[in-house]
Amino acid sequence: MKMLRQQVDMIAVFHKNEPPEPYKFRYTRDGKDFDIKVDKVLDITLDHYGNTRNYTYRCQSIIGRRERVFELKYIGSSVTWELYKI
Repeated sequence: MKMLRQQVDMIAVFHKNEPPEPYKFRYTRDGKDFDIKVDKVLDITLDHYGNTRNYTYRCQSIIGRRERVFELKYIGSSVTWELYKI
C-alpha cells in the first residue's frame, strides 16, 4: 500500500451514536477526477484524541478493473475525509 493522505470529497451516511458509513468518494490524481464507490468495509478502527473521534476504515472496491484494498480516515474535529493508503 502506498501512503497518500489526500483529502477527498465524500458521500457518507450518518446514524446517531454510530460511526459514519462511507458510500462514495472523489479524488484527484494527475489532474483527473476519479469517482470510487466503496463496495465493502472490511474493518473500522476508532482513535480518540482528547474529545475528538477519528475513524480509520479499511475498504475494498473495484478500481479500474482490479479489486483493491485502501484506507479512508474520518477526522472528527474538522469533519473531513482522507484517502490515507491505496
